[in-house]
Amino acid sequence: MEQKNKRLEDSSLDKFALLYARVSTSQQANEGVSLDAQARTLKSAAEAAGFTRYELMREEGRSGKSIKGRPVLREALKRLSAGEANALFVTRIDRLARSTQDFLSIVDHSNEHGWRLVLLDLNLDTSTHNGRFTVTIMSALAEMERAIIAERQKDIHKDRRDRGLVWGKDLGPKQRISDEIRQRIRDERSRGLSLRAIARGLDAEGIKSAYGGRWTASTINYVLNENMEEEK
Repeated sequence: MEQKNKRLEDSSLDKFALLYARVSTSQQANEGVSLDAQARTLKSAAEAAGFTRYELMREEGRSGKSIKGRPVLREALKRLSAGEANALFVTRIDRLARSTQDFLSIVDHSNEHGWRLVLLDLNLDTSTHNGRFTVTIMSALAEMERAIIAERQKDIHKDRRDRGLVWGKDLGPKQRISDEIRQRIRDERSRGLSLRAIARGLDAEGIKSAYGGRWTASTINYVLNENMEEEK
């Protein structure tokens, strides 16, 4: 980790930044969110940070819900991994990622390959101690949230066992997927997590799908569609 951070600090002689700007279709005309407005802000920030060489990468008409649906961002990350650029500048965190999990995966990507991530709205720069500290806190909070949800589920099951309640007798037919997990999937989807990101989170905690296997985007989508049918 220290070597990678040193690489960031020692790269001033040959610095090249990628400036990522994104708008969805509904936001293109909004003042302060337009691509041109983002471009001006990003160029000023890059120059203030000492970058004399940079390239603007524009993502038009793309939602921020998932990294998968944004080819320009994926190309930027690929180039950063290959060492073709030293930094990625973004005006706001929601231009980069709409879910904590996607954001932290990008941060992990920057740490692994030794490039610098700069978010102007949060004044966050992963080449600084304060920036790395902020990211560590965000990662810890996300992990704590997952742990709280898992612990709550265990408490519910323990309470049912202590009360002697039996599925199929006291509580009706046992569902293959608990209400807790169904609600978690709905909540995470409403916060903008991709189907794959939700599936990875459940697998990471050892929570089995309806038939005891791993979660996939299709099994998550099935649960969401099932919930929609129940609400009709």
